[in-house]
Amino acid sequence: MMHDFSLTERFVVIYDLPVVRDLSVLAKSGPAKSIAARLTRFASQHAMPGPVAGAVMRGSSRPQPKFGWPYRWDPKHQARVGLMPRDGDASQIRWFEVQPCFVYHPLNAYDDANTVVLDVARLGSTYNDKGDPFTDTKSLDRWTIDLSDGTLREQRLDDRSQDFPRVDDRLVGKRHRFGYTVGFQPAADGFGTPDALVKHDLIADSSTTVSFGPYTEPGEFVFVPTTSDAPEDDGIVMGFVYDKSTDRSDLVMLDASSLERVATVHLPARVPHGFHGNWLPTAG
Repeated sequence: MMHDFSLTERFVVIYDLPVVRDLSVLAKSGPAKSIAARLTRFASQHAMPGPVAGAVMRGSSRPQPKFGWPYRWDPKHQARVGLMPRDGDASQIRWFEVQPCFVYHPLNAYDDANTVVLDVARLGSTYNDKGDPFTDTKSLDRWTIDLSDGTLREQRLDDRSQDFPRVDDRLVGKRHRFGYTVGFQPAADGFGTPDALVKHDLIADSSTTVSFGPYTEPGEFVFVPTTSDAPEDDGIVMGFVYDKSTDRSDLVMLDASSLERVATVHLPARVPHGFHGNWLPTAG
């Protein structure tokens, strides 16, 4: 199971890690879980009507029946990263071994002379015997692939539990300095509850953390430059923050440089966690 991939100016980066499909998980999970699996498969192949999508979002805050995901952790599956030339094909993929782990979301990737640099949210393992996809904490790691000697070097950038990494979209596939992640309060049975936004300065090797008050849970934040040619740190970062005390979400905007709040849009409903977003400026 490959959840995401990366791009550099030269390569498509493929994360082939030890999570494999296992339909027996559904067979063991009972009728309700099998029905949920069939609905999930149907939804992945058909557009969801607006009223149905609205009902799903409104009901997302209510307790949901748990069902097993059709994947499992396979320690025998060699963890590896593939580089495929963007103007090539599968026959030209080069594979590089990495320690067993899983990556849902990479931060970014870029070419650096004869190396390829990958910054990823690394999960030590996932999909336990109950099929739970969130069973460990995540760290922010850097993997450097040396194209000359065929090795991959691993480096820990930040060992706090975090996910949903983003960079300035103008720098996707290019060298970046700043990145943003959602920090999680660790829990015994997984990587916990989102509780902060973390800004990483990967040149200064430093980070800044901002929280949003009690009972709040931030989601993924997106960087918006002040102008199309503004420097990487000149703009705002915006994201949804859920307030459990009111069961509603705010769209919160922060100054990217200082992380001071500059605006808040109060929404009449909750925006579920896990939604990815992008900023699209108006035409012209």
